[in-house]
Amino acid sequence: FLYDRARGRRLPLKAFLMDQRWIAGIGNIYACEILHLAGLSPFRPAGSVSLEEWGRVAEGMETVLREAIRCRGTTISDWRDLYGLPGQYQKRLRVYGRKDEPCPRCGATVERDVLSGRGTYFCPRCQA
Repeated sequence: FLYDRARGRRLPLKAFLMDQRWIAGIGNIYACEILHLAGLSPFRPAGSVSLEEWGRVAEGMETVLREAIRCRGTTISDWRDLYGLPGQYQKRLRVYGRKDEPCPRCGATVERDVLSGRGTYFCPRCQA
């Protein structure tokens, strides 16, 4: 589905994932985490992603969203769940909010840039 929707689009991959017309529920934090797991650059044009790579994105989406749900969400500042409790997924973030820290996969330094007005965290080595 996403492969077909992305074909021919020059929109950066991260911006495409966050576009609620294609898939709902992927926000800034989860998009960074999904693309890290998939090993894909957030700046790459969505239309250049192969079917096999979209499979990795889908696997990353399932992994990240299942983990985040199990952890009751992600609390960066003041978010609370239905019961008034903060989420715990922020303790498992691989790249988001970890500028200048080592990538958990390859050890390179996590970088931060701005994409579509949003802070974007990524590993320049394993997401090249």
